[in-house]
Amino acid sequence: MNNDYLDNQDKYMYGVCRRDEKDVYENTYYNTIADALSAMPFSEKDSPSEVKIAVCERGDLFKPSECNAFDEDAITDLLDQSDEMLSPDFKDAELFDLTDEEIQELRKLINDFLDQKIDTTGYYRVGKFIEVITLTREQYTKYL
Repeated sequence: MNNDYLDNQDKYMYGVCRRDEKDVYENTYYNTIADALSAMPFSEKDSPSEVKIAVCERGDLFKPSECNAFDEDAITDLLDQSDEMLSPDFKDAELFDLTDEEIQELRKLINDFLDQKIDTTGYYRVGKFIEVITLTREQYTKYL
C-alpha cells in the first residue's frame, strides 16, 4: 500500500467500500479517512477485521454555479411567475419579459454572485479513481 494515501490526505478523497470493492458506502467520498470511517454504521463491538477504502484524487473546489440551479429555464420560469403575481393589478403586463441575451446575462450575474458569496471550503469534486486500499482493524481504529 502507498503510505502517501495515509500521510498526505490533503491530496486525496476516501470512501469506505461495501462488500463490492467498487461500491462506496452511500456513494460518498470524504476529505479524510477519519471522516469516511465516521460515516460507517459500525461500533467497536462489531467492527470488521479489515476495511476497504476507495482512494481518489482530490479534484477542484466545488462551485455553486456548477449545480446549474439557475439556468435559463429556471430564470424564465421565475420571471413568468413574477408576471403572474402582478397580473391582478396590471392585466397583460409583461414587466419581466427579457430577451434571450438578457436572460443569459442575468444567469451569469446570478451564478457569479453565488460563486463569490458562498464559501465552499472543504467541498471538493472527486477526481480520478486511484485504487482500493485495505486497512486492518489496528490501522483503521487509529482514525476513529
